[in-house]
Amino acid sequence: MQEIRERIRQRSAPPRLPVESEFPPNPDLLDMNSLETTVRSLHLSKSLVGELPPKPPSFRGSLGNLLVKAVRRMLFWYTPQIRDFQAGVAAGFDQQVAALRSMAAATQQNWRLLLEVENRFEKLERALDAETRAREHLVQRAEAETRAREHLVQRVEAEARARGHLGERLQAEIAERERLSSDLAEQTGAREALSLSMAEKSRHVDIAIQQLRAENSYQHARISILLEEVRKKGAAASAEAQPVKLSDEDRHMLDGFYMALEDRFRGSRADIEERLRFYLPLLEKYQIGTQRMPILDLGCGRGEWLEILAQANLDAYGVDTNRIFIAQCTERGLRVTEEDALRHLRSLPDSRLGAVTGFHIIEHLPLDVLIKLIDETVRVLKPGGLAIFETPNPQNVLVGSHNFYIDPTHRHPIPCLTAQFLLEARGLCDVEILQLHPYPESFNVPDGGMELARRFNAYFYGPQDYAVIGRRV
Repeated sequence: MQEIRERIRQRSAPPRLPVESEFPPNPDLLDMNSLETTVRSLHLSKSLVGELPPKPPSFRGSLGNLLVKAVRRMLFWYTPQIRDFQAGVAAGFDQQVAALRSMAAATQQNWRLLLEVENRFEKLERALDAETRAREHLVQRAEAETRAREHLVQRVEAEARARGHLGERLQAEIAERERLSSDLAEQTGAREALSLSMAEKSRHVDIAIQQLRAENSYQHARISILLEEVRKKGAAASAEAQPVKLSDEDRHMLDGFYMALEDRFRGSRADIEERLRFYLPLLEKYQIGTQRMPILDLGCGRGEWLEILAQANLDAYGVDTNRIFIAQCTERGLRVTEEDALRHLRSLPDSRLGAVTGFHIIEHLPLDVLIKLIDETVRVLKPGGLAIFETPNPQNVLVGSHNFYIDPTHRHPIPCLTAQFLLEARGLCDVEILQLHPYPESFNVPDGGMELARRFNAYFYGPQDYAVIGRRV
């Protein structure tokens, strides 16, 4: 009986809907298992209405079976109604179970949606909490930055006030310094004027002292000669030699005068040395000044050129007839000889020197002596040697008409073209003219673009000197 009932139940039971397990079940849902069990029992009893039970293998069973059949025949008109009623009830229960299952599925779906919404809401809450914390952190940072900016603004305002105060102090100090500078400039100008005046007076005193020394030296020499003349008065040979000696001494009577003239109008040693340094690159270019190519300076004067050459470690010496200049050069440790320039050149062998220089000497010589001097210069120069002569530039109107004649020992100005021709005619090559020492720009007349003013400046304030330079082949 139990086996028959199980088979009937399996054939008549409706299919069971699957339950999704992605989300946890809703604990409030109705338990469908007990309801399904009741419905299955109802279907089982429906199938048994009007059916005979199995006949047991006994007499009692056979007798009961006959009795059941008799009852069945008596209730044939009522059995279909019972069966239909049970079938309707079972069908109604099936529909209710199906509806409950749909409702359960919808409820479960709503439950899942609710859980998902809760999960998302929790995530949103967490994100909101994180964002809230981040915003609070940003607010804190913003407040800190605001406080820092306020502090910075306060510092800037304080610094601005301090700078304003400092600017006021600085302006006051600048005004005070300008006042002090003005006072100092006035005092400096006064001191410079006084210093220049004292320097000029000192220079005049030095010149006067040099003149006195020269005159003293000259008088001492004359006295020595007169004493010697007295001692040797009785000797005829000595009497014949006296005029010659007196004549030699007469040539040195104006040594002190010419030294004072040079100191007054030639310029200071510093100025002359600055001008003469111009020629050093020329000597370096032709490698002149070595022991193989020595330099001779004619009319060396105060020795500015010789001193520049000595500072440059160049082999050089000079000659001059002024005893005072010779003494000054000797005191400075310069190599000098007291002798006439032409006589000294004639005493030298051929091709002996690397360069012969003469600064402001050729304007003192007559033409025939000048030509002889140039000839002797060409003779004593080595091949590749240089002859350098500097002289006043008569093309400058002020020089040619006035400045040249400040020195009474000048004979006549020599135009640069004449000097160039003389050197070329006597055997030198590559002869060139260099215009030197123009007046300062402050002397020029403002030209304003006028050609006449430019020419005037060129003729009156142009180069005061020129150099004529030739080279021996």
